[in-house]
Amino acid sequence: MPDSSIDRELLIKKASELLRSGATMLAETCPICHSPLFKLKSGEIVCPIHGRVMLVKSEEEVSKASVESVLTELEKVIAIKLSGYINMLKSGREVDYEEIRNLISWLDALERIEKIKLVIRKSSEMAIQRKGKEQK
Repeated sequence: MPDSSIDRELLIKKASELLRSGATMLAETCPICHSPLFKLKSGEIVCPIHGRVMLVKSEEEVSKASVESVLTELEKVIAIKLSGYINMLKSGREVDYEEIRNLISWLDALERIEKIKLVIRKSSEMAIQRKGKEQK
């Protein structure tokens, strides 16, 4: 049952939109507001109120989810920095050597974040495959 602080009509509206778009309602609930969770066609799990949610079953999964969440937030911050460089370039202002070095550093950071996230995803996939083999 969702918290009383959440507008019930908004919850129903968003849940209806998710169902109309082909999402499937799950038995699990949001750990924050206890609204039912939905699985999108893409496989992503979402709360109609909070958006993307990660379901975890072990401490290892909690750790991986926390790292991935931090990396996603870091990507957002870097994207804001990069948009500043885009605006600078669009304005026609001369870009000095130091600014170019900074831009390259931010792009390198983004590339490293993506590599780390890929390693985490592959590790999770391998763990799922191992569990599947063990259950056979």
